[in-house]
Amino acid sequence: MSNEMKDLKKQQRQVQNTFDAVQQFIRKFKPEKHQLQIQVRLEMLESAMKKFYAVRRKLEILSEEADEKESIDTKESSEDRVTRMESLAEKREEESAQLSRQAEDSYCEMKSTLQSLQSDLQTSSSSSSKIQPSDQSCVQSRVKLPEIRLPSFGGKTRDWVTFRDMFRSLIHRNEQLTEMDKFTYLRSSLTGEALQEVNSIEISAVNYTVAWEVLQTRYENKKLFVKAHLDALFAEEPMKRENYEALNHLLSEYDRNLQMLEKIGEAPSNWSTILVYMVCSRLDPVTLRHWESHHSSKDVPRIDGFPPCTLFSTTIHNTR
Repeated sequence: MSNEMKDLKKQQRQVQNTFDAVQQFIRKFKPEKHQLQIQVRLEMLESAMKKFYAVRRKLEILSEEADEKESIDTKESSEDRVTRMESLAEKREEESAQLSRQAEDSYCEMKSTLQSLQSDLQTSSSSSSKIQPSDQSCVQSRVKLPEIRLPSFGGKTRDWVTFRDMFRSLIHRNEQLTEMDKFTYLRSSLTGEALQEVNSIEISAVNYTVAWEVLQTRYENKKLFVKAHLDALFAEEPMKRENYEALNHLLSEYDRNLQMLEKIGEAPSNWSTILVYMVCSRLDPVTLRHWESHHSSKDVPRIDGFPPCTLFSTTIHNTR
């Protein structure tokens, strides 16, 4: 089995894990504790179903390619090959249709249950006793909480600090959210490798801290963080020709990675000479001439002379 096939199988299991988590939420639902999570669970369910379809399509394509390769390796006759491929295609189509029906049945059942719970709570809320103004503003504030949108984190080291800071600000330190709410938001914002890190941790209020600490232990590594951003700087491809968009991309990537390094306590300004050399070595000959013409001084140029909109990038843009 190829690595891509193994990865797709893992993604398929992740979808099933999400379905199981939503099903468990429905079984253990308590209005006073879980009402704010309904919308989040609906979004998780929607996302999981979309992922299911995407993964199934890729798996079917890979399976067909594997069958084609096998028939070549075994040197079948054309007639035998056609017969076998048609039989396999029919079998796979049947299996795929069955899996899709099962997933769609589960999805529809859970979604309708969640929407029914949501509707019941809204009806109950509208018919409840009058709320004092101060209490009403609090309720309105809490109703809006599920609309929080977080960036997803899939396990890339250099994405961790941005995700961590935003999650801490919006969720982790939010006193209006319960620990269960926080765990739900955390799970819904993780993908890939990062999600695998917490997949085995049962979703419960007491386990939120455990899950958050697991992620911090895994990704809070300054040495790896610095390496990831330096790798990104060295991996930038040289420009092949004079092009404003390519230049802007190159300079923006350098600027972004250097800002992140500075954020964790490094001092990229002290590396100016080598950084200028690295940028210049990635310029095409025409753009490099623009830069050398712009910087005619005999002084060693500074990296801060390479903002995303320098004089020579503007010149290039105007000559397009």
